[in-house]
Amino acid sequence: MSDDAKHLTVNADIRVTDPARLGNPSDERLGEAIAELIRRHAWEAGLEIVDPAAVKVTVGA
Repeated sequence: MSDDAKHLTVNADIRVTDPARLGNPSDERLGEAIAELIRRHAWEAGLEIVDPAAVKVTVGA
């Protein structure tokens, strides 16, 4: 990380509006898919995930 980098902690509330479009995944699979999406595409967005293992997604009502 460069000296001018900023450190952020993110908590996001994501609503899946069309589960059928995603193949109606189980809650567990949906959580895994969102976590993987974050890990894989962060770099493309100019972000570095300091601890990829710390990316956690909780799925619930």
